Amino acid sequence: MKLTKVLVAISALVMSALVLTACGSSKSSAGGSDTILVWSSSTGPDGQKIQKTIANYNKTKPKYKLKLVTMSGDTFNSKIATGGKSGKGLPDIAMIASEQMKQYVSQGLVQPWDSYLKGTDVKASNYVKAAWNVGTVNGKQYGVPTDIGTWIMYYNKTLVQKYAPHALDDNIVTYDEIKEAGAKAKADKIYATANDWGMQNYSNIYMQLGGKFVTNGKVDVNNKYSYDAIKLMKSLYDSGYMVPKAQDAMKLFSNNKLIFLPEGTWMIGQLDGLKNVQWGATFTPQVDATHVVNGSGAGQFALMKTKPVQSDAKKKGMVKFFSWLQTNQLEWLKSGVNSPSLKMQDDAEYKKMPQYFLISTKQGQNALRIVTEDGVSYAYSEVDARNWDMITGKAPIESTFKTIQQTVDQKMGQ
Repeated sequence: MKLTKVLVAISALVMSALVLTACGSSKSSAGGSDTILVWSSSTGPDGQKIQKTIANYNKTKPKYKLKLVTMSGDTFNSKIATGGKSGKGLPDIAMIASEQMKQYVSQGLVQPWDSYLKGTDVKASNYVKAAWNVGTVNGKQYGVPTDIGTWIMYYNKTLVQKYAPHALDDNIVTYDEIKEAGAKAKADKIYATANDWGMQNYSNIYMQLGGKFVTNGKVDVNNKYSYDAIKLMKSLYDSGYMVPKAQDAMKLFSNNKLIFLPEGTWMIGQLDGLKNVQWGATFTPQVDATHVVNGSGAGQFALMKTKPVQSDAKKKGMVKFFSWLQTNQLEWLKSGVNSPSLKMQDDAEYKKMPQYFLISTKQGQNALRIVTEDGVSYAYSEVDARNWDMITGKAPIESTFKTIQQTVDQKMGQ
């Protein structure tokens, strides 16, 4: 699943159900149904691409067809938490984020896939190693990779040529180069960068500075790396180089008023529709061009513990879909994510996609960072809710992180 904004609480609480046609059954519940019920928090264009992919699979007339239901991230998390207490009201499969995998295992929400994958081509050697390893917990395989979403940066080619002509000579843009461009563009009322998803920008800077999210087995974000990450973001805001929270960064980018737009690969489908902007894509902004770190997520298909329990035949039907997806994910990839399947890597159309460099180049592979530690999703949620207050000076940075740490500790029962 894409790193679509699933890790944090989004504002909407209303579920939007997108039900695929020709599911082959009137039953919509998990467990005993002959339809495989899948939940996802990928909404918008990326969710639609997943929907089309599943529709294509259903056209192959498998014994067990899939039914996709998408909803907002907070609704997804709430419904999983509620259903997990009894096993009722849950989907057969939940598409979850990297950071949620260990949390789901520790909470006893999921079952391992191992016995159903045995003897099939759904195995480690057929997937990007980092993506497969996300689903491996305590020696068992609790996840099968869905896709690889990455926080990158889009740039306006015309504005780069005017305000930062050499910033992309090495295909890497540093924060110092963004500041230089911002100083030149400010008089023309052009912003240099944006903060559409604060958690992503924070976490990438945090890792680039050398921060580790877990020390001595405990989630740790109340530290100098966190303070310095937010201070860097605040310096961009204070200088007038960052799009203010109240303004629409995508709209500004679409109107040639924003040079660099840090965003997810999943936004590529939306950017493809822009007619008056020449844009390109590169790594997320870097603190140090010699040490490139790019945060990514490798979503996972998680087998939920439902009541009634799914039959062995139904679980094998799920694995059949995973096997088919290894070579039939092109429509899904048009949303901007990368495929975790090595069998997709030589697809000619895939190679032309803007995000392909992240998975096909040595530089891109070496920069890949996937956070999987249990409990980090709690920290991400808290940072996302509070980062703008710290950036704008409404909340002091160090004491806010102290509060964030206390909240994470409480949720982790520490």
